[in-house]
Amino acid sequence: MFQMTAREEQAVEHFQFGENWSRFLSLVDEDRITQAAARLSEMLGDIRGKSFLDVGSGSGIHSLAALQLGASRVLSFDYDSKSVACTAELKRRFAPMADWRVESGSALDEKYLRSLGQFDIVYAWGVLHHTGAMWKSFDLVTIPVSQTLMVAVYNDEGRKSRLWLILKKLYSKSPLPFRKLLELTTFMLTWGKAFVFKPRKAFKNWSSYSRQRGMSPWRDVVDWAGGYPCEFANAGDVFAFFRQRGFTLDVLKTVNGLGLNEFVFRRCL
Repeated sequence: MFQMTAREEQAVEHFQFGENWSRFLSLVDEDRITQAAARLSEMLGDIRGKSFLDVGSGSGIHSLAALQLGASRVLSFDYDSKSVACTAELKRRFAPMADWRVESGSALDEKYLRSLGQFDIVYAWGVLHHTGAMWKSFDLVTIPVSQTLMVAVYNDEGRKSRLWLILKKLYSKSPLPFRKLLELTTFMLTWGKAFVFKPRKAFKNWSSYSRQRGMSPWRDVVDWAGGYPCEFANAGDVFAFFRQRGFTLDVLKTVNGLGLNEFVFRRCL
């Protein structure tokens, strides 16, 4: 197994996703939770009676969705203290009596991951490419998996991905006014063309965006602009990596261009 020291991990500049999730929290309602549950069910199928580990829980909406789908117990952890607080607040508001633990932890901490025991489902959606050591986190996240692992990773577009990385790094080092400009730039690069050439369709997609992600489109724009550190991977390399570690591919959803490739792996018995 790989190992990153506490000093090395602290040296990596991390975007404060929890700040963004704190703003999103006021938008979470039963409709958004239901939409998130539908998305989760589409990828994982029937999870009733199964244990669920949410790696990098963010707002906690996917943990809550897992409970809504009948997960027997849920454990959520995040490296970002404000994300942990968001998840805890969501638990307090919507599932105070559920078998749901919320903790602070890192996907790069092998000792911590081993301490958690085994889970039927380990869920790491859009998280591991922001750790600063993506391939190491891929390896470590297999530790608590007893059956199913779901990961979603930024698609590698080659030169385009390298340019996005420059923007994200610039955002991480910029003062607030310039960050706002970079957020607007990101909006124009990701949504601008659609709004100019197909405004009716763009407005429809913008208003229905939460059904796909369970979050607001603007919060996603800010996440995309500021999400640093960040790494990218093509689907074939991710598939080969987990196959070498004893996993078979059950579900694959890929994107052409900007976005996340989603994988559901099963551990070979």
